Amino acid sequence: MERSSSWTEVVLLACGSFNPITNMHLRMFELARDYLHQTGKYKVIKGIISPVGDAYKKKGLIEVKHRLAMVRKATESSDWVTESSWESQQEEWLETAKVLRYHSEHLDSFSNYEKKLATQRRKGKKRKLNEKDDSTLEAKGVYRADVTKLMVTFLKIHS
Repeated sequence: MERSSSWTEVVLLACGSFNPITNMHLRMFELARDYLHQTGKYKVIKGIISPVGDAYKKKGLIEVKHRLAMVRKATESSDWVTESSWESQQEEWLETAKVLRYHSEHLDSFSNYEKKLATQRRKGKKRKLNEKDDSTLEAKGVYRADVTKLMVTFLKIHS
């Protein structure tokens, strides 16, 4: 898909138990991305899998460290779908809206940071990301992108 000013960049977020993650969970991301791209209005730039924490107390729920390891293994060959451990590290179960808000705020703050850097470059004030900035961004699971408008789409998964 060619870059166009007429499309909106999208991040797909899937919350669920992923107990365990399956090929269909991964296929869901591909289907959603393909559909959004076919509309000509959206370009999916990232997919995030967010396993629920142990505080969810679902009967038969595998310990989160094992579910995260399975998600990491399942997404290691993907160049756009990744896992987020933030939700699973919370001491209490969180409503999906709170997880969505967390990811939206972190992606928006990154977008604002990139816009600031672009403005500084245009003014001749070149600034490079230092190692600390870069590792902080990587730790948050955020990648550089020229995000002009960001829409976070939530796909609820019932495992």
